[in-house]
Amino acid sequence: MRNITLENITQAVIEHGDKGKTHPRLYEIYASLIRHLHAFVQEVNLTEQELSLLRDFIIRADRYTKEIPNGEIHMLLDVLGISELVLLLHNNSSTATESNVEGPVYVPDAPERNMGDRLGIDPDGNTLFLSGRVLDRNNKPIANALVDVWQSNSKGLYDLQDASQAKGNFRGRFRTNSDGSYSIETVVPIGYTIPSSGPCGELLRLLGRHTLRAGHIHFKLSAAGYIPLTTQIHIDGDPHLDSDTTFAVRSAILKLQKHETLDKLNAYNQSKPFYTAEFDFVLQPTNQQTDAA
Repeated sequence: MRNITLENITQAVIEHGDKGKTHPRLYEIYASLIRHLHAFVQEVNLTEQELSLLRDFIIRADRYTKEIPNGEIHMLLDVLGISELVLLLHNNSSTATESNVEGPVYVPDAPERNMGDRLGIDPDGNTLFLSGRVLDRNNKPIANALVDVWQSNSKGLYDLQDASQAKGNFRGRFRTNSDGSYSIETVVPIGYTIPSSGPCGELLRLLGRHTLRAGHIHFKLSAAGYIPLTTQIHIDGDPHLDSDTTFAVRSAILKLQKHETLDKLNAYNQSKPFYTAEFDFVLQPTNQQTDAA
């Protein structure tokens, strides 16, 4: 198109192509994105210098770092609230456990562990015995469900970020028992600062935003006949439950019970105070009308 002007450039970009004949849904998203981006550029009167800074930011966000090996694009979408917003738009079941963001440090094929096994090694951590059940919406147990768990250690570090931790530390895959139960020995995770040496940390500092996440444990659950669930449960009492920098704190809160009496220490073979907690997960059937018997 010749004679591009401020008035016609947006529509020219939208109509450059087959207007959705090949991929209607992609075109719908693309056209809306172009309208919003062009409107944003005009609203803030974006300068060439600012555009150059934006290009540099995106390039740096996509680079490998020691803290985030896959780059920071995933984390950027989290701290902008986009990841959580998409989940909120589509999490329309009030009878199943809420979905939540995966985060940028998930690793597939975590070590397979037996029920009751310790998730990771951390001598400085406060031991947590976490248990519960995986259920359907009728409160019936789901046997042999896969429970994929990962978390940071007691210093707020994942194995990918900490050379002192072995690969797979505080990661594991478990299978529920016939009654749908699971049990894991781990440590109480603390809130931590998200990787902040790169462009995301720089952006948050310039905005006067903190980089802290509330303490939490990540889960992926799956079972035949049920919709896979990715979620996270947050630790009750964490000081950043109301200001988590990824906006991921919702209603799934884990309440801890502390034990320090001699009889409890002996019963759990512990030498120092420890914690227990219970949390049940409810999965949604792939068939929306009825749950599996």
